[in-house]
Amino acid sequence: MTLFARYSFHGEINYGILEGSEIQTISSAPYNEYKLTGETKKLDEVKLLTPTKPSKVVAIGLNYKSHLGSKTPPSVPEPFLKIPTSIIGPEDNIIIPKVALEENVTVQPEAEMAVVIGKTCKKATQANATDYILGYTCGNDVSARDWQSNDLQWWRAKSSDTFTPLGPVINTELEHNNMHLIGRVNGKVTQDQVTSDLLHDVPKIIEFVSSVMTLLPGDVIMTGTPGTPPNIHPGDETEVEIEGIGILKNSVIAGE
Repeated sequence: MTLFARYSFHGEINYGILEGSEIQTISSAPYNEYKLTGETKKLDEVKLLTPTKPSKVVAIGLNYKSHLGSKTPPSVPEPFLKIPTSIIGPEDNIIIPKVALEENVTVQPEAEMAVVIGKTCKKATQANATDYILGYTCGNDVSARDWQSNDLQWWRAKSSDTFTPLGPVINTELEHNNMHLIGRVNGKVTQDQVTSDLLHDVPKIIEFVSSVMTLLPGDVIMTGTPGTPPNIHPGDETEVEIEGIGILKNSVIAGE
């Protein structure tokens, strides 16, 4: 098992391998050829950043039975895009836009298991899909529900600045169909599910998406959220936890 991290130390950004309380710096992003540089940093002296810099985030809607409500289960994965400028890392603030607060828009966090692509992927099959995976991280698909329901496109409902927290690390050796996913708000468990409950599993998602869209190294697939997410407001704190990855924690503040 390898835990890849991306971190900032005195303004310098590097990738590394987390071992206990130390990070071994590597020479490149983990989806490229890299070597150990010999530099070591203490975890408590760096700021962890989002562990990958994707060209795109492909998110899958309505992909847990418990999240469907009265909707008909989709016969194929239902992707939508979240843009890179919406991405933030661990401990960064989720900022609810001022206009959303003025319009009293309902905003909810969605705890998700996120897949990080490790090499260029085009026309994968379910049989070989996992060969393209670097590893897994935690994701939070923050969603402005009124905009999601009423706008023609989900551009601001899903991709407002800070609406895609990712992290804290990438674990290379988890089982995609056997992860325990927990979402919390202010310490209270609000979502609790195992990824075996996904309607469309990771190989099927990768096959479906890569049949028409090339996935690049570092790209992220967010696989859906279970249950009924809670509402969040400025002053709240969200957490997404997956055993083997850790806790993705973000505070919620009001936009100016």
